[in-house]
Amino acid sequence: FQEHEKRCWSVDFNQIDTKLIASGSDDARVKLWTVNSPHSVASLEAKANVCCVKFNPGSPYNLAFGSADHCVHYYDLRNTKKALNVLKGHKKAVSYVKFLNNEDLVSASTDSQLKLWNIKQPNYVRSFVGHVNEKNFVGLATDGDYITCGSENNG
Repeated sequence: FQEHEKRCWSVDFNQIDTKLIASGSDDARVKLWTVNSPHSVASLEAKANVCCVKFNPGSPYNLAFGSADHCVHYYDLRNTKKALNVLKGHKKAVSYVKFLNNEDLVSASTDSQLKLWNIKQPNYVRSFVGHVNEKNFVGLATDGDYITCGSENNG
């Protein structure tokens, strides 16, 4: 898998179609791969660096990615011409996206905020502050009930 032209930040396996992989890169592309082929099977063109990719755990077709354009982009892979939703609210690059369930996701950004979203709504449900994340991708995890993240100030 060597088609990205710049650094690849993120990869994710589809939990339903387990042979499908997504990758996101500084070349502003999300590439889709199958484990049976050395070449990508599809590509999404973003407007800025792609920092993270994550498949919706309840769908073989839906994918979210975070970008340096400060947004989370949510796609149906059966129609890659236009995003189903572009979630706007961060002030800097979106470094991580994680699904809590089939409809809710959390995003982390270098604006030192986490945001909770419903993928069917244009605005975030809630914003979380209290950690420092201005330069590095500090990590984000969820078990579906709780959200945790790293911090640059060891907090």
